[in-house]
Amino acid sequence: MAAVTIGACQGCGACLLTCPTHAIRPTPGGLTVRDDRCTGCLECLEICPVDAISATAEPRGDR
Repeated sequence: MAAVTIGACQGCGACLLTCPTHAIRPTPGGLTVRDDRCTGCLECLEICPVDAISATAEPRGDR
């Protein structure tokens, strides 16, 4: 399962709308991914128009 991280977000909200488990949440500093909800489907990565989302091969936290 992939771990998802968000980098240079432009705030369009596309990932918020596409995430089937609502794992991506707004924070005062941008966006964060809730590890307990992310299934690693990578739909957010595919929809991001500025490539601000990346995935790693190592999962974060216990899944």
